[in-house]
Amino acid sequence: MSTPVVGRRALVLAGAGASTLGGLALVGAAPASAAGIDTRAALSAALDHYAATRVCTIGLMLRDNRNGGYYSWRPRTAESYSTIKVLILVATLKRAQDRNVSLTSTQQTLASRMIRYSDNTATDTLLAQIGVSTCQRVADQLGLSSTVVRGGSTGWWGFSTTTTRDLVQLMNQLVLGTYLSPSRRAYVRNLMATVTSSQRWGLGDPLPTGVHVEQKNGWGPLSSGYRLNSFGYVSGNGRNYQLAMMSNSPNGFTYGKETISHVSRVVYDALDIPLR
Repeated sequence: MSTPVVGRRALVLAGAGASTLGGLALVGAAPASAAGIDTRAALSAALDHYAATRVCTIGLMLRDNRNGGYYSWRPRTAESYSTIKVLILVATLKRAQDRNVSLTSTQQTLASRMIRYSDNTATDTLLAQIGVSTCQRVADQLGLSSTVVRGGSTGWWGFSTTTTRDLVQLMNQLVLGTYLSPSRRAYVRNLMATVTSSQRWGLGDPLPTGVHVEQKNGWGPLSSGYRLNSFGYVSGNGRNYQLAMMSNSPNGFTYGKETISHVSRVVYDALDIPLR
């Protein structure tokens, strides 16, 4: 008997529904086939179907570098948490570039701790060195039109606000832009490509082995739920895109991590070819 051919969208929707059975089983579930998710409407339908099974609010935006196309689904504005650390590093490098100097060895150590291990004390030090106003000016120059940087008298830097669109724009500048020199952009991206394994959820989990991922996550609890954000760059296996996801999980960190990681995989699977 011949095996029936199942449509690509049907497989994605089936995979999304199956992944909700039993909590932690979601991350370990076999990924659904991407076949059939050829359009923005089809991807939105698959994500809507999955979102309906989760107690979590999530939105995203991406840029596909193969054709320059953008895709947005339930775009969000929220607290940045540690995703703002990438902007702080870019601002630190921009000041050094303008002065025609390199980062000191101490600054390099702080930058590594801030991006690769999400060290908050290192972040405090670097932001104090450049100042909140400088960081905000860099955000404005980069086109991060909805990002508000906080720190010092304006509050904790983790409560800076940003959007899925602005996080994609920030990654666009690192992958495609000229705001920083090639070597300085490569420096940021190398740190994002080598984040500690416990922080590779979201954008990079569970993508296939061998796919290149540069990412930074941000997370923290609020009274309305746990914020989990993840953004960065994915390439390999025919893919090449920047993606930003922002979410709120009333059911806590682990539940939210499972949700945002699964959404990342649905997007990855759908991008086997550029969306129409």
